[in-house]
Amino acid sequence: MQRIALHETSQTPQNKTPCAADKFFDLRAYLLKSGLISIDQIKIAEIEQKKQGKRLEEILVNLGFLSDQVLGEIIADSKGISIFNLRESIIDAHLLVNFPKNIAERYQVLPLFCEEKTLHAALVDVEDLMALDQLRHFFPHVTNIIPYVATSTDLGQAIDKAYGHALSIEGLLYEIETKERKDKHHTEGAAISFVNTLLIDAVKRRASDIHFEPEGTFVRCRYRLDGVLRQICTFHRQYWPMLLVRLKIMSEMDITESRLPQHGRFSFIVANREVDFRAASHPTVHGENFVVRILDKRHSLLPLEELGFKKTAIHSIKQLIKAPQGLIVVTGPTGSGKTTTLYSMLRYIASTDVNIMTLEEPVEYELPLIRQTEVREPGGVSFIEGIRSILRQDPDIIFIGEVRDEETAKMALRAAMTGHLVLTTLHTNNAFDIISRFKDLGLSTQMLAGHLRGVLAQRLLRKLCSFCKFERISSEEERLLFQKYKREGHLLYEAEGCHHCEFTGYQGRIAVAEWMVFDEQMNDFLSDDNIAELRDYAQTRGFQSMIHAGLTTVLEGVVNMAEIERVIGLR
Repeated sequence: MQRIALHETSQTPQNKTPCAADKFFDLRAYLLKSGLISIDQIKIAEIEQKKQGKRLEEILVNLGFLSDQVLGEIIADSKGISIFNLRESIIDAHLLVNFPKNIAERYQVLPLFCEEKTLHAALVDVEDLMALDQLRHFFPHVTNIIPYVATSTDLGQAIDKAYGHALSIEGLLYEIETKERKDKHHTEGAAISFVNTLLIDAVKRRASDIHFEPEGTFVRCRYRLDGVLRQICTFHRQYWPMLLVRLKIMSEMDITESRLPQHGRFSFIVANREVDFRAASHPTVHGENFVVRILDKRHSLLPLEELGFKKTAIHSIKQLIKAPQGLIVVTGPTGSGKTTTLYSMLRYIASTDVNIMTLEEPVEYELPLIRQTEVREPGGVSFIEGIRSILRQDPDIIFIGEVRDEETAKMALRAAMTGHLVLTTLHTNNAFDIISRFKDLGLSTQMLAGHLRGVLAQRLLRKLCSFCKFERISSEEERLLFQKYKREGHLLYEAEGCHHCEFTGYQGRIAVAEWMVFDEQMNDFLSDDNIAELRDYAQTRGFQSMIHAGLTTVLEGVVNMAEIERVIGLR
């Protein structure tokens, strides 16, 4: 049997039984005394607890008042029980043969390894007698159980990883076809299983979107993985109406409407955590196209330090968003991570001391301490009406999802000129193009000078798989390119593809950016509409272009030249 790797700080408890350390530990009192939560938050959680019938600690985590990691540490410390690192551990697969997956999910328990007659197991609630009874039932030879605390999220992911999918996508398609041939009235269950499995699979593979694309006689299903669409499966067109109805019901769309576009939202539990989905249908000549956007907070709402920016960029961003007023713009094409970066900025500055309000189309993630408004045109709040209304709400910071017309641009600048910090996005190729874009929208450089605080242009690059990347000698053309940017690149990296990266050579993405923080001299150049002087001065102040930032990641072995050419270009 292969032993698991325990957490570095974990020590196997000696002669411990569940809840032996402190049977009467009062979690509520501890959290209040330590200042981790307030009495108001406890009251809110208790009201929700009565409605939902869940444990208080689970409600606190779901409301965002407490992280599951902190909760796990508190419970483990109070019980004298170790925390088990499920993410970096190998579980004895022989134990799982005798322990059903549905039991593991229902009681939130997972057997880890066995030493003679002692069973080590991870539990969300180490005092759950029913979960412990299940272990004794399925492992009758065991005389002692040593429990470890695991967070609900980590345990759910570990269960999914350990057991794998109950049915593969291909197997579910075969089941649909088989039931269709036998009895057309009993295919609903197979359709539900197929859609659910597809959603779970997409979340686990960190896809950002799922595309259902009807063509002549078949429907193509593709995931967008690391920004690139990849085909997952195809199935006959005759099964599409049944699957489409299921997707529309989940999204609360009108199943009788097929000639007009529709959109909706729904949530789904994956690995014991709630994942949000945004859905949209669109009529085509071959039938309704259906796209599902996956909004997974665990992987999308990240601290600034985890976005992949260089330390200098993070420092500049933090300094920018501490400004009391002004306009900050994040730019880049669709899918370049602008919204993720702005959400990370908002989370960094969010507190009870400031009033942050947003206008978004649509609201992708709900953030604590932030008042978010969804723009709906026609028939709802427009950007212009929304900004006017927000300015009457005594805001300190305003986030406008996108400046797309002259009136919105003028209102955003007006808000920045009247003592508010305004964050927004534009679609331009680089940081300097922001100025010409604002001019196209009717804002003069004299109006921008002194109020445009900073600009961040970014892209997302696919990272090379760390398991299969290898060194190679750079070509003469590549060396000349590096010399142009005053760098030396003799050894570069590629990846050949392996099972870790699904034989693509890439795994995950990293953000690269160019940014400008405007000082008095730059504002003078901007006021004079002298963009050439502004560019030269910025370079003397350390400005580095997007291509320069991209080549730096190449020399660090994070990405390859092909990805730089695909996303940024080498001109």
